Amino acid sequence: MTPQSPADVRAIFGHNLRALCASESSISDLCRRIGINRTQFNRYLSGEAFPRPDILQRICTHFEVDARILLEPLETIRADWRLRAALRLRDIAMPPQARPFDHYLMPDGIYRFWRKSFSHPGKYVTGLWQVHTVDSVKMLKSFDIYPQPVRRGTRRFARKVPYWGVFMQHFDGVSLLCSTGSENVLSFTFFEYGLNGSTRYYNGVSILTRRQMQGTARLSNIVLERFTGDCADLIRLGRQIGIGDGALVPEAARRALDRLPDEL
Repeated sequence: MTPQSPADVRAIFGHNLRALCASESSISDLCRRIGINRTQFNRYLSGEAFPRPDILQRICTHFEVDARILLEPLETIRADWRLRAALRLRDIAMPPQARPFDHYLMPDGIYRFWRKSFSHPGKYVTGLWQVHTVDSVKMLKSFDIYPQPVRRGTRRFARKVPYWGVFMQHFDGVSLLCSTGSENVLSFTFFEYGLNGSTRYYNGVSILTRRQMQGTARLSNIVLERFTGDCADLIRLGRQIGIGDGALVPEAARRALDRLPDEL
């Protein structure tokens, strides 16, 4: 491994810190809450300086990270955290002596899903998942897009909220546990193989771990389809993700989704 210069190391920390601050409403407000001088914090962001150990501890505590943000790219650290969490979950739900995941039943790749909206009764959600295998663990990554504009009077969407999940296989289907990481809300989904005799789809039900609120739901049917098109088809599907009236949901999937009432 080629040794890194002090400037390179500072650049890694600055890049990580900028990524962590992306979800903050204001750098000035962040500095006040953590108790850091704004001018000095700007030097950290630009890669000009390292924080003292006590300042680093405040930063790590606020963002719920560890001191590896000084030396390793944040993307690598987060991927490692997700893999370790997935391994722990797999060992709990599927102990080492359990049957390994039959990957041919759910090959790695891009999948499209449809479900009823949890927060907008009568609406349908269309989304894309990337399913991939790391160290024999079947994992998922995706993001939600919320329809609220960033600023009133604009058409810009609110920031994308990423989420991750891990699959576990059962004799008659697969279950999926997902977390956004930034909110203390989990979703649990079970899929059975096929829908009305068609092996093109996976039919399931999804539930959110949150209290019942008026005008919202915690339980919804969900239909999953493996994507088999080309790059142009994927771009077209990417433009369809979000919340809508269900006009783009296939009829077979619509019938499956409408089996459960809204606000259940």
